[in-house]
Amino acid sequence: MAGRGSRFQLLANKNLEYKKPKPLILIKGKPMIQWALESMPFADLPERPAQTKLKVYPRSFIFICRKDHQDDFRIEDKLKEVFTDVIRVVFIDKITRGAAETVLAAKEFINSEEDIIVSDSDHYFDGSLLYEKIISKDKDTQGIIPVFRPSNNDPKWSFSLVEEGDVITAVGEKDKELAAKGALANIGGYYFSHGNVYVNEVKEAIRENDLTGDEGKKEFYVAPIYNRLIKKRMKIVAAITPRVWGLGTPKDVEFFEQNYKG
Repeated sequence: MAGRGSRFQLLANKNLEYKKPKPLILIKGKPMIQWALESMPFADLPERPAQTKLKVYPRSFIFICRKDHQDDFRIEDKLKEVFTDVIRVVFIDKITRGAAETVLAAKEFINSEEDIIVSDSDHYFDGSLLYEKIISKDKDTQGIIPVFRPSNNDPKWSFSLVEEGDVITAVGEKDKELAAKGALANIGGYYFSHGNVYVNEVKEAIRENDLTGDEGKKEFYVAPIYNRLIKKRMKIVAAITPRVWGLGTPKDVEFFEQNYKG
């Protein structure tokens, strides 16, 4: 939610909706961020109450946004209109060096033994298997990544190499070698069994300048944090997801609007 959204801004003169911050762009009558939250059946939303045994209520939602989006678009007010006044909104003054670092803006709320989910705002997926994995995980599981089978080996995704028992043995960002091995693509939602494990690992990655991604565009991405945990012999598993819709580009949104039937 705190990125540039540049691909939409480039088409803002043709579609006024794209002048908005990316999470607020309306898609089939709902802001993009609402689709992302509706991906998770356990998220108890005003327009779609959770029917699951485990529920996550709006008071636990944390949205990390750009300060200029508050100044220019009143993004906090818009989010509270959708998710109620009890949500938390945290602002950053400048673009960070990647999503993993951005999440640290909320570290005072997540640096604990409690579990967390870090999610992008530009997707919609069937999160039922993610829910099943969460409620059935064993005590050794430190993370769960919802993944899908990409239509080709284009290394534009972050990838997880999934072995027997859905155990993930390697995670990489835009990793050609993992793609060639048939790794599954990560959706952009990341479950960690303990928030403090995430916070500590990201801080360590930053200290070590452990940037990943394409040369010249390397960042502190969230997915590779799991690879660091795997190297420390922590167990990470996959939730293989049947229905996934990317909403990250204008073409993705157009395809979704034309083909999603509910």
